[in-house]
Amino acid sequence: MEQSNLNAKEMPKQNVLPSVEDYSHLLEQLEALTYENQALSNVNTLVAGVAHEIKNPLTIMKGFLQLIKPDLDKLQKSDIADLLLTEIQRTTNLVEEFLQLARPAELTSERIDLIPFLKNILLLFHSHAKLSKCDLTTNLQQFKLPIEVMINPGQFKQVFLNVMKNSIEAIRMTNRSNGVISLTVGQHFNGVTIAIRDNGVGMDASTQSRIFKPFYTTKEKGTGLGLFLSKQIIQNHKGTIKVKSSPSFGTTFSIHLPLLHPV
Repeated sequence: MEQSNLNAKEMPKQNVLPSVEDYSHLLEQLEALTYENQALSNVNTLVAGVAHEIKNPLTIMKGFLQLIKPDLDKLQKSDIADLLLTEIQRTTNLVEEFLQLARPAELTSERIDLIPFLKNILLLFHSHAKLSKCDLTTNLQQFKLPIEVMINPGQFKQVFLNVMKNSIEAIRMTNRSNGVISLTVGQHFNGVTIAIRDNGVGMDASTQSRIFKPFYTTKEKGTGLGLFLSKQIIQNHKGTIKVKSSPSFGTTFSIHLPLLHPV
């Protein structure tokens, strides 16, 4: 007992309570964070306002060009109108994606049976793939029981269509006449993985490391925001998206989502 008391006396006293300086430092951090959030909110409001102001004249310009296009066709100048319409549409797409960044939609999730949802996505995408001479393959038919997830259907429709459009662009860059895009589902203990594969041009390691960063694109007419926004949507649903690719051999995007009822 005496030895125990001696050790206790020899132990240096430690101040376990926060000091006034600690509280002051914490208050400064909170004030800085509040200021930063307020500044970010102001920037988002400004971006949204500017985007709307840009979008309105673009819509008017597009309308007038479409109106005079028949006259330009007669003058054999239709290529000028086509070029301008393409650039206006590209700018409009960029503005719309800016609006999504500035004012992200509130997350309203629904209980969704993933299999019929994905079948509907493939049905919507079928004509686009056919026009691009790409075959669609899937393993959805082998699932007989529901696979339920909590997602925002509108946002995830955007995600899947966006990834598959990237696949078509990658296949076009190879000039292949036998492009293939496959969508497969794999169910796990606590989640489900949707893999979208293509036999397109593929990506090197440097491109893969930057593919989800804003404004990074390898496409001539891309905005560099599609995959960035897709990743944000997936992460907001507690999911993940990964890419695996090899130059000349194609790319696989794997989207993992938690199940509503883990098996």
